Amino acid sequence: MAQQVRRRRLELGLSVQKFADICTEQYGLPLKRSVVANFEGGRRPALSVVELLVFARILAVPPSELLFPVGREDQIEILPGMPTDTWAALKWFTGESDRLPDDDEFTQDNQTVQLYRDHDRLITQWWANRGKLLSILSTFRDAELTKFRAEADPDAVDELRMRDARESMRSAEEGVQVIRGQMRGLGLTPPALGLESAYIEPESFEGATLDDLARTVSDVKRVSLHDAVREVYRRAAEPLPENYGNDTEGEKE
Repeated sequence: MAQQVRRRRLELGLSVQKFADICTEQYGLPLKRSVVANFEGGRRPALSVVELLVFARILAVPPSELLFPVGREDQIEILPGMPTDTWAALKWFTGESDRLPDDDEFTQDNQTVQLYRDHDRLITQWWANRGKLLSILSTFRDAELTKFRAEADPDAVDELRMRDARESMRSAEEGVQVIRGQMRGLGLTPPALGLESAYIEPESFEGATLDDLARTVSDVKRVSLHDAVREVYRRAAEPLPENYGNDTEGEKE
């Protein structure tokens, strides 16, 4: 780690004294020049957690990059006398892997990190497909653009693409619901949902009514307000307003 700190400090053009001054003056971590010099020179064997975080903040790198120099060193001594592949060590540290290579000891509970990563992945998938849907809609049935397209029936192609995007959004929404339920089952607090994706789990969103969320759904997914109301109320397990109770009613905008 000392080599990583020194390398990055030099890349930023910071002297040992300047680095120590920033620790003290900007981050409230009293640190003498000699402490930094001794650490980089191997005469001080370790950093405290607070020092690690402050160093990483000043050096503008993730703390994990100081601990695990992936791509710079093939192996590190993850535990005393235990050299380990650097990438494998990083995954164990972050909870992405439940054990180190060739190690019989394994982490009993690494589910939390996996759940949050899966949640991020599905939310990203939802937004990507939402962007795709809006992009298609922005040019849908545009006669000026259609004449430049090679497909025999551009509108039919766009209809298919929009259906695929909506199905992918729905799949991501269902996945997010499952994961958020698993998080709560473990006593965890799921990440906050912004207004535009809050209808995925309406009961968790404070600050908007179901009708507010329905209007957002209508705008985001480009569906009728009637359909959006039905979807939001269904997800919230609430009875539909009287004027939305009949499937045969005309759609309302």
